[in-house]
Amino acid sequence: MTARPNAKGKAKAKAPAPVANDANQDDADLKKFIETGGHFSLVRNFHLADAFTLMNGFCGAQSLFASARYLITSDPRHAWTALWFPLFGAIFDLLDGKVARWRNSSSMLGQELDSLADSVSFGAAPAFAAYALGLRLPLDTLVLTLFICAGIARLARFNVTTASIPHDSTGKARYFEGLPIPSSLVLVGGMAICLLAGRVEPGGLPIALAKERGALAKEGLTFTASLRDVIPGANLGRGVPFGTIGFDASKHLAKGLSRLSFLDTKSVASWSQLANIEIHKLSFLWAAWAMAMVSKTLRVPKP
Repeated sequence: MTARPNAKGKAKAKAPAPVANDANQDDADLKKFIETGGHFSLVRNFHLADAFTLMNGFCGAQSLFASARYLITSDPRHAWTALWFPLFGAIFDLLDGKVARWRNSSSMLGQELDSLADSVSFGAAPAFAAYALGLRLPLDTLVLTLFICAGIARLARFNVTTASIPHDSTGKARYFEGLPIPSSLVLVGGMAICLLAGRVEPGGLPIALAKERGALAKEGLTFTASLRDVIPGANLGRGVPFGTIGFDASKHLAKGLSRLSFLDTKSVASWSQLANIEIHKLSFLWAAWAMAMVSKTLRVPKP
């Protein structure tokens, strides 16, 4: 493309291509990590903003562990911890960009760290919290897994295409392609409402604690006391809102399998249960959110 001439008929000088400058800066940043020796060279090359980004990932990891503790103990305090940490991660995610602009420093490592931390705090952590609070059916876990994968794919696409998205005068992208993955905080807020109302499933109770508090019958693992009796103050166990939807074709499958001579009655009954399909209705919201994240046509204005 030729330069547009000015009023005197002389062509205006082209400004240096910002892409070339960015490429040179990226090369310089890359050399720091390749050519710097020592065991802790990675830490020495960190920027202050990178520390905030790592704190985002730290919050996501803590949320995962809190969800696991809830599954083991059924203590709602751990469930609340699991739901609060993604919000703390979002605060660090917001601050790392402000710190980078304040320090006028950015790096290739920072962009990659940001995506990896977001995938933990706003992808894996909310999905595992949803599993812990009640979306535990096989199809539920499939949907939650697809949600995590959609978030990872969306972050990867953002890293690749961010330079091609129109930017404003300050250098910020004008919009997001697809829902940004931090939008999963809306789902986290929904889970918090369910937990507040007691519309979640309890986790497991350690066998020793259950026996000690008389919650297990002597003849087996049948609970003889409600969770509220075992753990004072627990307002759990009323089930996930909206219930489930299912399709049971186990009888038809059992009829077909019974014609196979090499399968006994017990095996037929076991295999036929695969045709009993059930999923929580709330899982469809997670599936819709996953599709919105990877959408190419959905454009969300950037604040």
